[in-house]
Amino acid sequence: MKDVSFDIFMNEILALIGPNGAGKTTTIRCISGIFKVDSGTIIKNPNLRVSVVSEKDFFWEGDTGQKNVERFYKYFEGKLSKDMIDYYSEKLGLKEFLSKKVHTYSKGTRRKLSFLLSLLPDPDLLILDEPMSGLDPISRINMRETIKELKRAGKGVLITSHDLAEVEKLADRFVLIKDGKILADNLVWDALSKYQSLEKLFLDFVKEGRS
Repeated sequence: MKDVSFDIFMNEILALIGPNGAGKTTTIRCISGIFKVDSGTIIKNPNLRVSVVSEKDFFWEGDTGQKNVERFYKYFEGKLSKDMIDYYSEKLGLKEFLSKKVHTYSKGTRRKLSFLLSLLPDPDLLILDEPMSGLDPISRINMRETIKELKRAGKGVLITSHDLAEVEKLADRFVLIKDGKILADNLVWDALSKYQSLEKLFLDFVKEGRS
């Protein structure tokens, strides 16, 4: 990463986009503290509760989804009310699967469970690595609506995504990274007014070498 600098605001959905190997996942791992930075500074509000959903899942595979929820709730000293856990389980289309063992879950169902677990501490900031990965169209809509609802509740959301059409629907702002450098940091609506689509902007900046 070279001179990567951007802010994450509450009540905003920020998307990190870029080609494979651009540094998106590395960036969120540095922000979340999984990786240590060699230079530079990550300034955090020490009072913020932060939850991270990586592409790799971490579950008790032999237990049910419900048992995983109970274990993580205890581990995280859960702040989210039981009513809200039920609400999000229903909204994500996950509730009917919670009685089944996790090792039987599809990729999409595992993704939903990871997301639900990330909400248990009632975080102020959510960091989501490819949150739509493995989801069918209906589940994508449900996930998108849930993330937007969390933003409206005042939370900050940072996502990575290769799906630029999804970013157009979900994000308020994007940061485009290539080779560990930021090429663009802009509001989605502003970029669409100039380029008609993020795909066109992406090709202009990445494929044609604009900076």
